[in-house]
Amino acid sequence: MRTRTTRAAFAAALMPALLCCAAPAAMAAGGFDPSSAGTSTAQFLKIASGARGAALGEAYAALADDAFALDWNPAGLINVKKNSMVFMHSPYLAGTYADYAAYAETAGEVGAWGVSFKYMNFGNIERTDSSGLDMGDFNPYDTAVNVGFACYITGFNKDPEERFVLGATGKFVRSQILSADNTVSADIGVNLPYMFDNNFRMSLVAQNVMGTLRYDKEEAPLPLTLRLGTVTKLADYMLITTDIVAVNDSLPFLAMGAEGRIGFGESTDLFLRAGFNTRAVSDLGGTRNFALGSGVRLGNYQVDYAFSPFGDLGTVHRISASLVF
Repeated sequence: MRTRTTRAAFAAALMPALLCCAAPAAMAAGGFDPSSAGTSTAQFLKIASGARGAALGEAYAALADDAFALDWNPAGLINVKKNSMVFMHSPYLAGTYADYAAYAETAGEVGAWGVSFKYMNFGNIERTDSSGLDMGDFNPYDTAVNVGFACYITGFNKDPEERFVLGATGKFVRSQILSADNTVSADIGVNLPYMFDNNFRMSLVAQNVMGTLRYDKEEAPLPLTLRLGTVTKLADYMLITTDIVAVNDSLPFLAMGAEGRIGFGESTDLFLRAGFNTRAVSDLGGTRNFALGSGVRLGNYQVDYAFSPFGDLGTVHRISASLVF
C-alpha cells in the first residue's frame, strides 16, 4: 500500500512539472484556440497512424505498444519485447492517401528504439496561370522520418511496471507544393508507472515541439500537440483509453476509446473497437467524431481496420498490419 501511495504521489507531482516544461514551447507557438486555425503547417502530422489507434477515437497515447508508438508516444516503444514491424495504408479525403511504415526492436534492459516513415500524397492538382491557361499538373506531398528510443529512468531495482519511462524521437519533415522546404523537430513522451494493481497508467506526450516551414516569405510552425493519455484495464478482455489533446491551432479536445478482445485459443484473438472525440465537433455537418474498428491476431501477425466518418467531407478507411518476430 505504501509503495502504491508513493508512486501515486510522485506521479501527481511529476505531471505539473512536465506540463511546465512543455509550456514554453506552447507559449512560443501561441494559439490553442479557434482563432489560430490555419497558423500551423504540415497538417499531415496530425493524421492518426495505425488502424488500432484511429478506431479508439485517437485515444492511444498510453496504450501504444508497438512500432506505431513512434507516431503516438515514443515512450510506448518500451513495450516492444522483440522486433516489431508495422505498415498502414489509408485512402484519405478528396483523393488523397496516407502511408506509414515503421520498425522497432528491443535493446534489452537499456530500452528500445525504432525508425518510421510517414507519407501523405495530395494527388495531382491542375496548375494554371493568372489568365487561366493550363500549365500542367503538380503533385504536393509531405513526408516525415522519425528515429526514436525509449528507456527506463527510475527504479532499476523494481519490476518494469513500477518504473518511469522516457521516450523521444528526432524527426525530419519535408513538405512540397511547388517549392519544398525541410525542417527538424522532436517528440517527447513519459509513461508513468502502472497503478491500482497494474490496471491503470498515465502518459504525457509533447509532439512537434519545434520546427517551421517556409514556402515563400512567411514561416509557419509545425502543429505542436500536447497529449495527456490514460489506459484502464477493466478486465483481461476489456480496455478503456482516454486522451486530452491540445493542438496549437485549435481548441483542446477529448478522445475516448474501448477495445474488447475475444480469444480463440492461445494464438488467435478477435478485437472489437469503438471510439469518439470532440475535435472540430461543430465544424462539419453529417456523421462524424466517432470511429469503429476490428482486428485479428494470428500468432505473430495482426491485421486491423478502422472506419472514421468525416461528415460532409467523406469517410476514411485505414488498414494496418503488424508483425512481431
